[in-house]
Amino acid sequence: MNSISGFTSTLRLTGLSGFDTETIVQELMKAERIPLDSLYQKRTLIEWKRDAYREVINKLRGLKSTFFDIVNRSSYILSANAVKVMTARTSSNKYLDVSAGSGAQAGSYQVKVLQLATGDTAISRAPVSRAITGTVSEDLNLAGKSILVDLDGVSREIALEDYSTDESSDNFIAARLQASLDEAFGAGKLVVGFESGQLTIGTTGGATRVTVGNPASGAESGLEALGLVPGDSNRIRLNDTLEKLQDRLNLPLEFNENGEVQFSINGKLIAAKMSDTLSQVLDRINNTREANVTIRYDELSDKFTITSKELGQGSNLVMEDIGANFLAALGLTGEGVQRIEGQDARILINSQELVRSSNQFTVNGVTYNLKAAHSADSEGEEVTIELDVDKAYENIKAFIDKYNELIDYLNGKLNEKYDRNFPPLTEAQKREMKDSDIENWEKKAKTGLLRNDDIIYRMVNAMRTAMYEPVEGVSLTMKDIGIGTTSYLDGGKLTVDEANLKEALRNNPDEVAKLLNGVDPDNPTYSRTATTEQRRSRYTKSGVFQRIADILEDNISVYRNAEGKKGILLEKAGIDGDSTFSDNLLNDELENYDKRISALTERLIRKEENYYRQFTVLERYLNMMNMQSAWLAMQFGQGGPA
Repeated sequence: MNSISGFTSTLRLTGLSGFDTETIVQELMKAERIPLDSLYQKRTLIEWKRDAYREVINKLRGLKSTFFDIVNRSSYILSANAVKVMTARTSSNKYLDVSAGSGAQAGSYQVKVLQLATGDTAISRAPVSRAITGTVSEDLNLAGKSILVDLDGVSREIALEDYSTDESSDNFIAARLQASLDEAFGAGKLVVGFESGQLTIGTTGGATRVTVGNPASGAESGLEALGLVPGDSNRIRLNDTLEKLQDRLNLPLEFNENGEVQFSINGKLIAAKMSDTLSQVLDRINNTREANVTIRYDELSDKFTITSKELGQGSNLVMEDIGANFLAALGLTGEGVQRIEGQDARILINSQELVRSSNQFTVNGVTYNLKAAHSADSEGEEVTIELDVDKAYENIKAFIDKYNELIDYLNGKLNEKYDRNFPPLTEAQKREMKDSDIENWEKKAKTGLLRNDDIIYRMVNAMRTAMYEPVEGVSLTMKDIGIGTTSYLDGGKLTVDEANLKEALRNNPDEVAKLLNGVDPDNPTYSRTATTEQRRSRYTKSGVFQRIADILEDNISVYRNAEGKKGILLEKAGIDGDSTFSDNLLNDELENYDKRISALTERLIRKEENYYRQFTVLERYLNMMNMQSAWLAMQFGQGGPA
């Protein structure tokens, strides 16, 4: 809200008597407006204070996002792996990748991959597409006619002849058409067959897709006489609808009474309409989480393959057609399918064989990701596990640097002086100043708004205390590992003795990890609804980084506690994107000021109206006096000597 220079918009005609009523009233109202301007200034200070709190909240959220959010794994400081950093490497990455967690033990291991885990697989036993097939007509006098044949993207116009259906004839249709195709594309790529009046055209010798069509030259087409239609091909198209594919499969596709196909994969029912394309149906299968399979079509072999994503031995691929024959038509069930059972992964670690149902697993804190099996005569890989003290130091130092920046910022807010010589400007004052002057003024006016703020002071003090109070069950203190402060005047900022910290990480990594980010086994995660006893136990038994994370949550959590309250700072000032943005204590204060401002404005409006009424009466009397004076003057003028 802004202060105002006038209170009413009523049109008045003043000054008719020569008396400047407008100026007099405005001057009188300046004094009356002082309490209103004061309210506006106090309201502005509350608004600025709210914004200052929100700036603090964003700083806290920044530290939380970087170091206390598991999504940012590279900087997540609460992980045991961030403080006790173990590295793993192999002599070759061809057969397996390895990574080590905090539970791994340093040393060298000989690892040999005997076999990979695989999923249950079903493969079409034979090609699923029907060859190009046509019932030839009785009239095969086709000289002068032609057809277009496309073989794997290469098109040739094939001139036809007068054919015979008699196999002993020199013009036998299969032999003559075969010769023409061999001449056009080369021998050993296309195969022409003829039996019982049926002409077939297929591929062989590495050729894949053949398609027939009408001649592009404009010559008369012989497709109809051969019983073929434009677009006939020996390979299905994924973009064709199921209805169009119905007769293009070796086993014609059948639909239920609703014009659908329905089938079950690993207990999940999947349905498709006649108007769905084959590509859409395959995508539906692949994207159905419960089915947990991958299906694909190989144009080269003209076969479908479906593989369970669940690896290892066991019944991981169960399929069934329901009221139609979709899976059977693709060669994935019944007599047309070839089944390959899944197998477990087998690996030797220091000559001890392990069997797992996955190619990725963790043993003794080391995660193995198997990629290929070693040959029978191979000795395998050497896996080396080492403690990475330098990386652990970098992780800890990175957190402490950002923590110190936050502490420095918060202490700056607590100690920043408020200059009473720069109160918020009124609108009248702003109208008399340049924009640059206003900006400089408000920059000074906004300082010191959080000086000695109780909420921030208690939070900083809590973090400072959390750093030094011992962790129950841990033999080390922060001082023991080279982390401390130089002076109380630093306000809780930390210093790091690199040599001491690295020595502690090298000689006692597990204890350092417990000191910094260990957790209370009975209360391993932060909870807004925890009891006082649970909170006390979590605090005393948790590492200092866990404590800092909890203190931040106490102040900026968007979740409600048992009393229905969110974080302390959010309840105070709120934050964008949360209900507290409008529902917070400072907003309540602002609403209260708005009510007071509104009530005072109404009173001033009435006051101003009263002034105008009084001066209007005065003007009327003055005007009457002026008129009487003028009349008297005129009378005296008429009564003088002739």
